[in-house]
Amino acid sequence: MANLALVLVVFYLLPFFVPVLSSDFDPLLDVEQNYDRNITTTINPNCPQNECVNFTLIHVQQQGRTDVLHHLWTMENIPTFFYARTEINTELIIDWHKMLSGNNSQAISFSKEPQYFAAVLILKFFMYNDLNDTGIIPKMNSYDTVSFSTKKMFWELKSSNYSGNRSASVAFRLTNYDGVELDSSSNIEITLTAYGTRGRSPILPHLAFTENSTQIDFIFDRLETKESFTNARLAIELATVVSEPNSRFTLNVSQSLDDEYTPGVFKLMEVHSALNQHWIQWRPVCYTSTKRDIGDSTGMYQTGIRNVTDDDVFENSLLQWLLLDIDMPSLSMNGFNVSFGVEGDGFYKASNYTAWTMVTGHGSPIGDQFSVMVILVMAIGLGLPAVVLILGGVAIALRNHRNSKDDLLLSD
Repeated sequence: MANLALVLVVFYLLPFFVPVLSSDFDPLLDVEQNYDRNITTTINPNCPQNECVNFTLIHVQQQGRTDVLHHLWTMENIPTFFYARTEINTELIIDWHKMLSGNNSQAISFSKEPQYFAAVLILKFFMYNDLNDTGIIPKMNSYDTVSFSTKKMFWELKSSNYSGNRSASVAFRLTNYDGVELDSSSNIEITLTAYGTRGRSPILPHLAFTENSTQIDFIFDRLETKESFTNARLAIELATVVSEPNSRFTLNVSQSLDDEYTPGVFKLMEVHSALNQHWIQWRPVCYTSTKRDIGDSTGMYQTGIRNVTDDDVFENSLLQWLLLDIDMPSLSMNGFNVSFGVEGDGFYKASNYTAWTMVTGHGSPIGDQFSVMVILVMAIGLGLPAVVLILGGVAIALRNHRNSKDDLLLSD
C-alpha cells in the first residue's frame, strides 16, 4: 500500500514539475537560451560625416547562427519600422547621395535579396471628443474627431542605448507638427527596443519579447487638447505590410487564467499575417502615470482589420526607398486603430498622461504560459491536499486491515 501511495503521488505531481525541469529554460527568466542573437547598431550607417545632421536612420542587426535580421527604423516622413531576414554576410547598401538629394527612391538595398520582410507604420494620431463616454472612436468624418498625419510631423532622436550586444534601444520625441513647434511642456515619445534573446519587458504590462522582435512604447504626456473637446481621448492608426503575396491579417483575442505578469488583465491581442510569419501583440491596457501601476491604468479598444488603399503611404517613405525584387505598392497593406481609455475613466484630462506598449516581430510570438513560480504554487496548493488525502486513505486502510486481523484472532 505504501508503494502504491508513492506511485500515485509521483503520478499526480509530475505534470507540474516537468516544465520546471526542462533544460531549455532559465529558471529565473523563462528564457530559451539556444536562440540568442548578437546585436549591433549603427545610426545612419556609412553616411558621409556631417551630411546626415537632419536625417536619422537606425540600422539594427540581429546576428543568428544561420541568418540575420536587419531592422531599419526611421521617423522621416512616415514613422516606419522595417525588418528583413537575410542570409549570413548580407550587407545593407545605402546610396547616401540619392538619399540626401531628395531622389531617394530605391536608394536602400541589400547585397543579397531578403528571404522575408515586413514593416509596421504609424499613419495618424487622433484626438476625439467622446461625448457618450464609450471609448469608441467616432467616424473619421465626424466633427468630434481631429486627425494628425505623421507625414507632417518632425521628430528628434532623444536618446540611444546600444552599448552591449544583447539589446538596442532608441527614443524619438516629436518636436514639430506642420511647421508649429510642440509646446515645451508637452511630449509625444516613441521608444523602440530590440533584444537578442527571449524574456519579458521590465515595465508593465511585461510583454514577452523574442530574439526576432521589436518592442514599441508610446508616451503621450501633458498634451493640449482641443478646447471644445470636453471629453477628449487619443488614438493611433497603425498599418502593416509583409512580403507574403495577398496576405490578409487576422486579429485574435486570447484569454488567460493567469494575470501574474499584467495584474488585472487577462486578454492578449494579436494581429498576425496569413502565413503566421509576422505579428503584432499587445495587452488591452494603457497606463496613466509614469509609475505604470495597476491603480494607474485604464482599458483600450481596437478596430477590426481593414485594407489600406491610400497610395500616398508609399510616397517618399522608407518603403519607397527600398530596392527589392517585390514591387512594394503591389503588396497588400492592412491597418487598424487603437484608442486609449474606456467608459468611466475620466478621459485623457484625468491624468494628462497615457503610455502604451506593443511588440512586433517575425516567426512565432511567445504565448501566455505559467511561470515557474506559478507552477510551484499550483503544485504545492494542489499537490499537498492530494498527498494528505492519499496518506490519510493509506492510514485508514492499514487501520482497517489491522482491525480485521484482530477480529479474526478473537474469533479463533
